[in-house]
Amino acid sequence: MNKKICFISLLLCTALLAAQPSYAKLTKEAHALYQRACSYEYKNDYNTAIQIIQQALNLNGEDAMLYTKLAGLYADTGNYNEALASYKKAVKLRPNDAFIYISMGNILQTIGDYENAYNCFKQAQTIYPEYKYNYLNLANIEYFRKNYDSAIDGYNKFISAYPDHLEASENLANIYSLTGKPDKACEIYSNLYKKYPSAFDEFEKYGLALFETKQYQAAAGMLEKALKDNENSESINAKLALTYQNLGENGKSLDYFHKTFEINPNLTALRFDYANLLGNMGQTTESIEQYKSYIKAFPNDSDAYKNLGLVYKKSGNMDLALFNLEKAYTLDSSDQNIKKELAFCYHSKNDYKNALKFYDFALKSEPDNIELLANKALTLHAMNNYMSAIEIYKNILKKQSNERIEQNLTAACIAYGYNLYDKSDYGQAILYFEDAIDINEKEASAYYGLAMANEKLGIRETAIENYRKASELEPANKEYISALQRINNESNETPAAVVKEETFNPVKTAAEEKKEEPIIITPVIEQAEENLSYEDLIKKGSSETSKQNFDKAIEYYTKAVIAKPSDKATMMKIATLYKNKGNYQKAISFYDKIIALDKNNGDAYFNKGLVLANQKDYDNCIKCFEKVIELSPDYPYAYYSLGLAYEQKGNKDKALEYYYLYTGLESDENVLRAVEQRIKNLEKQ
Repeated sequence: MNKKICFISLLLCTALLAAQPSYAKLTKEAHALYQRACSYEYKNDYNTAIQIIQQALNLNGEDAMLYTKLAGLYADTGNYNEALASYKKAVKLRPNDAFIYISMGNILQTIGDYENAYNCFKQAQTIYPEYKYNYLNLANIEYFRKNYDSAIDGYNKFISAYPDHLEASENLANIYSLTGKPDKACEIYSNLYKKYPSAFDEFEKYGLALFETKQYQAAAGMLEKALKDNENSESINAKLALTYQNLGENGKSLDYFHKTFEINPNLTALRFDYANLLGNMGQTTESIEQYKSYIKAFPNDSDAYKNLGLVYKKSGNMDLALFNLEKAYTLDSSDQNIKKELAFCYHSKNDYKNALKFYDFALKSEPDNIELLANKALTLHAMNNYMSAIEIYKNILKKQSNERIEQNLTAACIAYGYNLYDKSDYGQAILYFEDAIDINEKEASAYYGLAMANEKLGIRETAIENYRKASELEPANKEYISALQRINNESNETPAAVVKEETFNPVKTAAEEKKEEPIIITPVIEQAEENLSYEDLIKKGSSETSKQNFDKAIEYYTKAVIAKPSDKATMMKIATLYKNKGNYQKAISFYDKIIALDKNNGDAYFNKGLVLANQKDYDNCIKCFEKVIELSPDYPYAYYSLGLAYEQKGNKDKALEYYYLYTGLESDENVLRAVEQRIKNLEKQ
């Protein structure tokens, strides 16, 4: 806080003095000396003025007015002890003079005696409670003493009487920032900047508050203004580096990181974020070096080892990825992301035992995580624990349809069918082959296994039918054709003969020939795809989305949109993928493209509103949801979303209004109960 605060109240004491009753009874000679002293004071000749007042005191004896003047002159010369001594004599003579207590409080505040300064200001408040400016004195003292709650109360009381007071509002905003309430700080700074654009100079603090509330674009603007007056500020340059990093403007972020380290190369803590940026930009080698530099200074930071492991994973060095992820796990075994990454990395190395261990660890915290469940099932599948894998696949499909999971379930049923066949459990094998066919009626290997199991049980007609079906689905498969010819020949030659048992080498599906990889692992995409048709690009995008290879899916969909610029449906898919990846700016840009093509696209407005809400940009998300209602008045979730947005803004009445409207449209009783409980909680506030 700027020291100019210390004397704000002192400058206004003349107004207070005018409000006090006068008790001075000076002799004619003393009064003349008082006037001479004031004249020398006006000329800034304080020492002469002091001597004259002392002469007056010698003539007039004890007089509060003379002691008050003497104290003020001592204060002007910086002789605070003498000033305080004079004020104490004055206050003995005039104990109900609030002005004297406030003057003493100002001096005590200046010399850092906050406890006694506070007591003086409180005494003045007791004497003269109508003097609202004293709230500022008390608030300033509490600010210095870091009694922030009391300071906030004092500043708010003062500002309610003097709403245009710039310094008080700035101090209140600063306290809100210090106490973890950057949203309130932003509100005050915003109002001050609008009211006093030329006088406002708290650009850095405003920018920091905007950064804390994740309003990165606005934060960048304020911090850039702050930098104009202090271009070599390491704190501003560093915060701009982080701001642009959050905005995804990596080039600008990199420039500011370089500038910051040029100013101060010893900012080791900042190298963690710098390493993150380099990793995201594909500068793997430099990123690794920065993480290592950071870890030397902070050897117990699990996040550093985790991120270093992820860089190694991205570069394909799974051994070093696992080494660093294991180190991260040792330091913080509660980090869910570390467990997931360890599971995925062990899975990709075909170390299924360790992969299964970490999938189970992760699932304890997220038992309904579809991705984790699917990958655990794949691991069990690869370990030939087909029954457990099948159970998980089926449970997932009960919750949601998923083409990839269906493929994996089909492969597991077929593999388990062959496993049972090898154990001569033909009846059970038939059940699993039939399950596979129910899922995918074009899986030739399932028909082939079903045929062999039926043949073993002597059900020749069913066996022939299934051999034929397998051969029709894969006419180039010589084994299928040979088996059909054999059983047909045997049927023609010896209709009643028992089929001779043969050694069986099961034919595996493509999924069985190649070990399934975790859904999160991105497979290598075939090259030479420049000439893919629009339809093929859409199919490729859909396939990569189902595998959760979002970056590749976006690549295919984007090429499709280039081929067909009016394809709103594909733009919506791209926006959704960016939203799922957490790249909100990109998501918003595609929602805006859709809206530009179709001003009445309620889904685009709604999804854009959700993204803005995630960014806590409640004003703009409210506009989006209101537009949805304008286009579709019976769109229930728009009302619910508006209720949430207004609740986050602290507008209880508007929140309740939209929650009530939502309940009139919703029919799901479970959802209604939850919303009605939310309404009750709000009404109690």
